[in-house]
Amino acid sequence: MITSKHTEIYKLYEGDGDGFVRCSSDEERIYMTYKHWALMEEFIQSIHLVKKGLTAKCFYENLCKKLQENCDSQETINEIIQLAEDILLQKQKN
Repeated sequence: MITSKHTEIYKLYEGDGDGFVRCSSDEERIYMTYKHWALMEEFIQSIHLVKKGLTAKCFYENLCKKLQENCDSQETINEIIQLAEDILLQKQKN
């Protein structure tokens, strides 16, 4: 289950999985497993595709369902969406 704490950790390491592995604390690594990290990356990539208009309606519906099933609250879902938008905006600036 993805929580706000997962989104905080992901944001702290700016989505850099290698940086997380090298620099994270024992507590962070216990809480944020590879499964959590991979799911966050999947959500962010999927949100990018939706935001760019590159998906079918059923893809969006499946994404919404998967977010609901794998996040602890609507607040966490909103944080993931905002994180994805921030990353996309940053990539567009570079």
